[in-house]
Order: sequence, then structure tokens, then C-alpha cells
Amino acid sequence: MKEDAVRILQDGKVFIDYGPVSMVVSAMKDHKMMSGLCRDSFQVVEAVLEVLAGSLLELKKYPELIDEKCLAGISKTMYETVVRVGEPTLTPMATVAGAVADAVADWIFKQDVDSVLVNNGGDIAIRLKENQRIRMGIVPDLSKGDMDEVVEIKGTDGIGGVCTSGFGGRSMTRGIANSVTVFADRCIKADACATHIANCSYVPSKAVTIIRAGEEDPYCDIPDLTIVKAVGDLTKEEIDKGLSQIESETKRQYQNGNLTKVIADIKGCKYRFH
Repeated sequence: MKEDAVRILQDGKVFIDYGPVSMVVSAMKDHKMMSGLCRDSFQVVEAVLEVLAGSLLELKKYPELIDEKCLAGISKTMYETVVRVGEPTLTPMATVAGAVADAVADWIFKQDVDSVLVNNGGDIAIRLKENQRIRMGIVPDLSKGDMDEVVEIKGTDGIGGVCTSGFGGRSMTRGIANSVTVFADRCIKADACATHIANCSYVPSKAVTIIRAGEEDPYCDIPDLTIVKAVGDLTKEEIDKGLSQIESETKRQYQNGNLTKVIADIKGCKYRFH
């Protein structure tokens, strides 16, 4: 283990900062923090990143251009997830944070604990025994980071991942939504759907500035596509249209079995589906 990459925090959670991964991991058994077990999950992060590095060129391609025979394990799961979403411009890299979080959460949960939370930069994998529950804050505006509601998740709800995407977050977005928070049975699904549904919120407007993604990051997976750089004051009609597009795509993804619940926000106006 690379000791400088893993740190046990004061509250018993474990911080793993290694390459592109920056996550906080916690697990409980009989009301006790399982810090040592969470620390040992670094081996999962290291192994997953090694696999992804070998598949990176394929994972940065659009799904129709990927040679599936070149993929295995977690890389193949990432590809299969974006295919399920059904958006041709969504590359498997849109699922990478959720995929890594799932891998760590799965490994820890197999060690017979009561609950696991893996927060990989805001993409959260959850594993709960049936008698467990947690409370999670929802952030409507990623640029501000303030919570405006708390959601309770029970072990019987079948929710294994909660991911948020939108304008002001750590990743690029093609839409105008402040946030789209998706609940799904797997974090990888929630990650893909949050990214995609947030992208679907885009409406052309004088208040919205767009640029090519390659101008922001020449090495990204979507350099030829436009992303939203700034969102000013939107009209009610523009907000309503963006929310309507979120609603339409949310229902499609629900029908495809890709999500359970969605909470979205555009300029303080909400959309909820559950």
C-alpha cells in the first residue's frame, strides 16, 4: 500500500487520494467504524485503475466506435452501462467515478459489514443491510454547495448509488441544470444517468455561453462537443423547457430500468421523480 495515499480521518472515515481518485470511504458493523477494512480497500482502487489504464483509449470513444472485444471486467461494465442509457455521445468515461465507487463498496460489503458509503467526489456508492438506513443531503446548486433537503435511504429501498451532475460541478456539462441527482441500484448507473440527464437540460439562450469541450480540456473524451461555460438569467419559458426535457429523459431512463429517483434544479426551480 502507498501509505501517503491513504489517511484515516478523525471521525474514522478513510480518505483515499490516488491518481484520479479522491474518495472518502466508511463502513460500519455493530455501530463501530471499520476503518482498517476501509483502509485495506486501497488495493481495490489500485487494481481498478490499472485495468482502466489499459482500456483508456477505448473508453474515451463513443460507444458505436468501441471494439467490445478489447474490454473486460470493469471496463466492459462501463461500456455496457452507457449502451443501456442509449445516448450515442455518452462515452464510458461518463461512468468512471461511479464504477470505481461500486468496486470499492462491493469489496467492503462482502466482508460482512452493516453499511458502506463510498463518496468518490460526490458520486456515492451505498451498500446497506435490510435493517439499516442513512440520511443524505441534497445540493441543488453545485456552485454553492449548500444542502436544501435531506433524503432518507433504507436498506430495503434497493438504492446502491446516488450521483449528481450539473453546471458548477467538478466535471463538464452540456446542460443548464444546476444539478441533477439520480438514485439507482448501482452507482455506475446513477453516474451515467446524472451526466446524461443534466446534458439533456440544455436550451439555446442568449444567457447561455457554450464552448467546445476541447477548448476547456484538449485531452477530454468529448473534445468536439459543446459544453456550457456560463448560465445567466434565464426566462421562465427557458427554465420550464429545460425541466421538461429533464422530465422526458428521466421517464425514459426509468422505463429502461436505469434509475429509481431523480431530483433536479434549474435556477431554484425543481423537478422530482420517484
